[in-house]
Amino acid sequence: MHPRLRRQLESAGKAQVPAEWRKLVESIDAAYRAADADKELLEESVRALTALLARAQASRTESVERKAQRLEKMARAGRRLTRALEKSRLAVLELAPDLTIRSANASAQKICGIDQLSGRALLSVLEPLDAEVIAEKWRKRLARGIPVARTLACSARDGRALACDFVCLPRLRKDGKLARVTVLVRDQTETVEKQDALREREERYTLALAGAADVVWDWDLRASRLTLSSRWREILGLSTALSGAPSDWLDRVHPEDAAPLRAALASHFEGRTASLEHEHRVRHADGDWRWLAVRGAARRDTSGAAIRVAGLMSDVTRHRLVVERMAHDARHDALTGLPNRTLFLDLLRHSFYRTRRHEDYRFAVLFIDIDRFKTVNDAFGHEAGDQLLQQIARRLESCLREGDTLARHGGDEFTMWLDDVRGAADAIRVADRVHEVMREPFELSGQKVSSSASIGAAVGSSNYKQAEDVLRDADVAMYRAKALGKARTSVFQREAGETPPPSMLQMETDLRSALLRNELLLHYMPIVDVATGKVRGLEALARWQHPRLGLVQPAKFLSLAMETGLIVSIDQWVLRTASRQLHDWRRELAGAAKCSISVNFSQKLLEERDLGSQIDRVLRDAHLAPADLNLDINESSMNNGDAPSRGMIAELHQRGLGLHMDDFGTGKLWLRHLHASDVDSIKIDRSFLSERQILSRLVSMARELGKKVIAEGVETAEQLRLVREVGCEQAQGFFFTPPLDVIKARSLLQGGVMDVV
Repeated sequence: MHPRLRRQLESAGKAQVPAEWRKLVESIDAAYRAADADKELLEESVRALTALLARAQASRTESVERKAQRLEKMARAGRRLTRALEKSRLAVLELAPDLTIRSANASAQKICGIDQLSGRALLSVLEPLDAEVIAEKWRKRLARGIPVARTLACSARDGRALACDFVCLPRLRKDGKLARVTVLVRDQTETVEKQDALREREERYTLALAGAADVVWDWDLRASRLTLSSRWREILGLSTALSGAPSDWLDRVHPEDAAPLRAALASHFEGRTASLEHEHRVRHADGDWRWLAVRGAARRDTSGAAIRVAGLMSDVTRHRLVVERMAHDARHDALTGLPNRTLFLDLLRHSFYRTRRHEDYRFAVLFIDIDRFKTVNDAFGHEAGDQLLQQIARRLESCLREGDTLARHGGDEFTMWLDDVRGAADAIRVADRVHEVMREPFELSGQKVSSSASIGAAVGSSNYKQAEDVLRDADVAMYRAKALGKARTSVFQREAGETPPPSMLQMETDLRSALLRNELLLHYMPIVDVATGKVRGLEALARWQHPRLGLVQPAKFLSLAMETGLIVSIDQWVLRTASRQLHDWRRELAGAAKCSISVNFSQKLLEERDLGSQIDRVLRDAHLAPADLNLDINESSMNNGDAPSRGMIAELHQRGLGLHMDDFGTGKLWLRHLHASDVDSIKIDRSFLSERQILSRLVSMARELGKKVIAEGVETAEQLRLVREVGCEQAQGFFFTPPLDVIKARSLLQGGVMDVV
C-alpha cells in the first residue's frame, strides 16, 4: 500500500479501524505487493532481453570480423601459394571428370611444350606409355574420390622425354559425383637423370672393385674399428669371422714389415703425407706370406686430426714374384744361372772402392775363355754348345774359394772375382784348379768332348783408377795366354816401355783446358724407328780429341769430369752445341724437320737451380721448341737424386721437354721409375737383349703405362728382330751405325731412312 496510508493506519490504531475497512486495506496492500513483484519481474526480464540483444549484436559483429580475417588470411595464403607455385615451377591444371584440361598455369604450358591446353586430354599432352590404360585407371579412382599420385616417364608435345610427378586431387559435388580434378605436375627429369647417373656410377664402381679383386677397408680411428670386405678372407684363406678390430690386419703383418707399416700409417695420420701407400707381407692361413699393396686416405676433423681412413688393398704377390724374378734375371745369365756381366761389374766396383779405404787390400780377376768352343757349336749344334757351357759353369763353380764369385761374361767367356788375395800367386793357384777340372772330357748326347780354357789374371789394387781397368787388363792377359798356345794362364804385367796412363791430376788439367781450347766434339747416335727405318732422333755424345793421346774414350774422361765437377760445364756445352747443330740441319735438310735431339744430363747438372732458365735460353737462341729436346737421365741419377733434383725433373717435364730414362733396368729402383709420370720413354739397357721373356715383359709394362720404349745396344739382325717382335718402337746401336761425326750425321739425315730388313 501507499506508505502514507500505512502510516495513517498505524497512527489510528487497530481498534479505531473497522474490520471491513481493514480487510479492504489489506487486499489493496496485497494488490500493491503483487503489482510491485510483477514490475520487478518485468524489469528483470527487460534487462535480460537487453543483455541478450547486446550479446547477439556483439557476437554477430565478432563473427563478421573473424570471417573477414579468415578471408584475408585465405587471400594471403592464396597469394603465397601462387608465388610458391610460380617459384617452384609447379604446373597446376584444372581438369574435367573425363581428364580434359579446363585451365592451366604458365608452368603447365612450359612443361607440356604447348601454349593452348584447354580441351586437350592431360595424358595426350604429357603422354606416357599405355596412356589409355593409365587414364582409365585414374578416372575410376578419381570417380570414387581417391587421389592419385604417380611418377611417369612421358613425352611432351615438343618431343622432349620427361619424368613427371603427378598428384591428382578429386573435387566431388554434394551428391558424391566427381565435379572436377585439380592436378599438380612437377618436372623431375633432372633429378631422375642425376639418380640414374649416380646409380650407374655406383654400379660402375662396384663392377670395377669386383673386377679389380681388391680388399675395401675402412678404419674408424675414434672407435678403433676396422671393416674389411669379404675379399680379405678370400686372399688369406680365412674361415673364421673377423673381430672388427685393427688386429685383424696388423697382427698378421710380417715381423720385418710391421714397423715400416706402422711408421707409414703414423706419418699419414699425422698429416705428413697426402696419402697412404705401402707394400708389406701378411700371413696366409696356410702359414705362407702374401704381398699386399695398401692405398688409402684419411678424413680429418676441423682441427686436422685424422678420424677415419679408408682405401683398397691389392694382392700383388704374383707381381712381386715377377718383379723379383725379373730383377734376378736382369743380373743373372739365363743359361747357366750365374751372375751376368752387369752384376759382376757392380761387385768389381765395390771391391775397387774397398781398395781406396784399405791400401793393403787386394783382389784378383780371372778372365776365362773356352778354347775351341766354336768348333763344338759347329760340329754338334747350338743346343750341344749350351749343354757344354752349363757343364763348364758347374765345374768352374767347384774351383771357387769361399767368398769368390763366378760370372758368365758373355758367349763362351767367364770371369772370376777372387776376394782378398795376397798377390798373383793366389790367382794362379785358382787358375790351376780350373785347368785341372777342364781336363776331364764332357759328355754331350752320349759323346765325349774335350775342352780347355785360356785364362788371364789381373790383381786389383789402389794403383788402378777405376774397376773396369782391372777387367780390361785381365782380358788383355787372356789374349796373351791364347797367343802362347791356349790352355794356359797369363798374369797381366805392364811391359817395359809401355806408356803409362797420365796421372789423374794431369788428366784433370787437360780436361779443363779442353773446354777452353774447343777440343771437345760431338758424335751422334741415330735413334731409328724399327718398323720403317726412319731416323726419329739423334743422341748427342761428347768426345775428347786429346792433343797427345788422340781420341779419349768417354768412359775415361766422363768419370773424371763427374769427380771434379767439370761434368756440368761439359753437359752445358753439349746442350748448346747439339741444339745449334739441329737448327742448322733443319735450315738445310727437309729430313731433319721432325728429328729431335737427345742430350745426356748428369745428376750434378740437375742440381743447378737455374737449369730451367738455362734451357729456355738455349732453345730460344737455337729457335727450337721444348718438344725438340729430349733429356737422357741415367736411372742411377734418379735413384741418387735428392728432392730438389727430382723437383727439377718434374719442372723440366712440365715445360714440354721429353724425358728419357737411360740405361733402364740397371738400377735398384727401376720398377718405381717405370711408374714415374715424368718419364716419357725408357731406354732399355743392352743386357736385356739376350733375355726375350724379360724384355717382352718390360716392354709390355712400359706400353701399358703409356711410355715409349727404345732398345739400346742393338748390334745384330737377330737382336733387331727380337726388339721388333716384343713391341719396341725405336732402337739404336752398332747394327745401324756407330756414332757419327757431324758430316756423316748430315748425310744420314739427308737420306732419312736406314735399312732395317
